Amino acid sequence: MTVVDDLLHATAAALKDVEAETSPEQALLIATTEAVTEIINGRGVITRERLLAMVEVVTANSNLRKQASLARKRVLSQALAVRMGVAAENHRVRQAITMWSAIAAGAYLGGRSMADHYDPRDDDRLIERMIAELAATFADVMGNEPLGPRGGAA
Repeated sequence: MTVVDDLLHATAAALKDVEAETSPEQALLIATTEAVTEIINGRGVITRERLLAMVEVVTANSNLRKQASLARKRVLSQALAVRMGVAAENHRVRQAITMWSAIAAGAYLGGRSMADHYDPRDDDRLIERMIAELAATFADVMGNEPLGPRGGAA
């Protein structure tokens, strides 16, 4: 679960760069997108190969999905609470983290619907596909389209 923790801590760090008026859920989307983009571009906290392996292993195992969800709540609740200037137990923090967990899980599981011959290691459009999957799941869960990068209109 070290890879999951590394990704979550990178996401938590990226939250600091998101505009303050951005909603908590939107801020988590932007921060996650930033962290994943950095990884795929070879500048992240883990390698692209480790990210892809983590996604494959976690999505295939319900126990690991539960562990990833607990880690997500632990790491991101604290970071989001600091960002919002409230306690991690705050209702709005818990609500945003619950929504984000549904979005993240939905996006990871949605990626499993690719064709059998699809190999993300050979995908030149992997960043766009991952962002699109996150954005589509965000829209499904939240009932509205996400804003553009850094919280501005898309």
